[in-house]
Amino acid sequence: MNQALQTLKEGVDSLAPWLQPDGELFDPVLFEPTQYGTPYYAFSNAVLARELGAEGEVYRERALRGLRAALTYVLHPELPPRTSSMLRETGEVRGMNHRDFFWPAILKTYRLLKGLCPDDLVGLDESIAAVRVELSFAQRPPSNWAAVWLSGEWLRYYEGFSPYTRDQIDAWLGAYFGNHVRVDLGLYMEPGLPNSYDLFTRYHLADILLNGYDGPWTNELESLMETGLRRSLSVQLSDGSLASAHRSTGQTWTLGVQCAYFSMAAGFFEDRDPRLAAQAAQAAGRALSAMRRFQRPGAPFSPVENVLPPSFRVGYELYTADGHYSSLALGFLAAAVLRGFGNIEPADLAPRAPATYIEHDPTFRAIAHNGPYSLHFTAAPAEHYDAFGIVDVSFGPGRYLQLVSSARATNTDRFYNLGIAHREQPGRSSLAIVGQANHDLLEPIATGPGPAALRVRTRPRGAQFIYEMATHLEVDGVHISERLVGSHGYKTLLVPYVRDAGTGETTRVMVEPGAVRLGLGVEEIRIAFDQPVEHILDLPYGYENRRGLCGLLRVDFLEPTDGVSYKLSIDR
Repeated sequence: MNQALQTLKEGVDSLAPWLQPDGELFDPVLFEPTQYGTPYYAFSNAVLARELGAEGEVYRERALRGLRAALTYVLHPELPPRTSSMLRETGEVRGMNHRDFFWPAILKTYRLLKGLCPDDLVGLDESIAAVRVELSFAQRPPSNWAAVWLSGEWLRYYEGFSPYTRDQIDAWLGAYFGNHVRVDLGLYMEPGLPNSYDLFTRYHLADILLNGYDGPWTNELESLMETGLRRSLSVQLSDGSLASAHRSTGQTWTLGVQCAYFSMAAGFFEDRDPRLAAQAAQAAGRALSAMRRFQRPGAPFSPVENVLPPSFRVGYELYTADGHYSSLALGFLAAAVLRGFGNIEPADLAPRAPATYIEHDPTFRAIAHNGPYSLHFTAAPAEHYDAFGIVDVSFGPGRYLQLVSSARATNTDRFYNLGIAHREQPGRSSLAIVGQANHDLLEPIATGPGPAALRVRTRPRGAQFIYEMATHLEVDGVHISERLVGSHGYKTLLVPYVRDAGTGETTRVMVEPGAVRLGLGVEEIRIAFDQPVEHILDLPYGYENRRGLCGLLRVDFLEPTDGVSYKLSIDR
């Protein structure tokens, strides 16, 4: 059994104890249905039923039950909404109508089961035909939610069950190509410009194209396949995850949808551009490697990029729960399997070629890659999600020890990135932290010397100094220089790190002359400095990010200076 199918089977089986007799999937913590978990679990089971042949009977039966339960819920919009947000502090839950997300999973499950057990579907075609968009679904194009049900509606139209005309479907689809899809950038402009929902929406638009669409928007959809693929290749970190941006980045469904999207793109470009197709296949492999890394042994498949227990809720956003985001992740992986995605070993993943990718307006982000290293910089972070500056540094596939996503001091709104801070006095005096300020770019983010290099100049608002950052990624590591021009005082480097990702081991901090090493299991990374250090303080508790419970290193430099230079590299 190939890796993709094996991962799908393991993930689906891990959720089976919470499948109810009526076909509803319950959340393992809340023990009730949440958002849209049931239809994606049904779809994942249907794919396993098809792929496993004679061994797939149990999955076929689960898929049929789940299909009936999901369709009933969509047909009856008067039923109360399912839980869709959870307050971590008290366990309070709220619900809203998420039926929009049911539609493609329902249609795809129906189509698969029609080929496996048509006699069991008697009457379901009439029920599918009876669903009305205006009654059941909450959003309209150009919302990302609407892109989901529209991809399902195209399948219903293709099956001959839709009550809507082709002109209506074309009009819905056309709404995305007004002010919301930048075909030239390969970007869907969800409010806040998250990398997650850009990819999510482009995936559903691509799904419409690859499921036979041939209408007035074909040229735009085909162009978006190329520009969108190039953007997705650029914003994928070397470990397979997405560069942090605005929301939902650290959810495993973003890994699953990368598997699906890159698999679709690999097939689409196989004859058109074999080199681009090969890059897409490699990217799908990186995403699968990350997805496998975040499976909890003997526990429900994780909806977040750590393997801590579900009840810890580390990395969970307000609307995250295992009962829907785990099955959504698996549903996207199931879609990749249907596209022929199969086996790729970590050893088969080629190192990233040296490259930089800079987005000016509207995102103001930049990323550089070289070999196992990626660095992502944002000049316009989301207020409640990331901090300014170097948000992500990754060290390649299969590793847990990555400096990825801003760390938050628990019970506060303060985020910490890898980066410089200023002290007026020597010693462990108070800090002015550059990453926690709002910044204005003094000039566009630019490339530096070399193929994987970036330069940034900003002014923190209200400050009398200028911030400058220069980085270049080489085969020996990530070289970074940060300066506060006009601020000649004592400097500190802050290094938030993952201390506990749920693997059973915690990160070791090892101080040595001119450097500090971080070790987690067999993994080690080294952070070396080019100037004398006064003191290194390890604060191992009180922080977390989407990768787990975190610590914070405070590296105080001895001599007054306007900047610091340091290097991050893989020791092993």
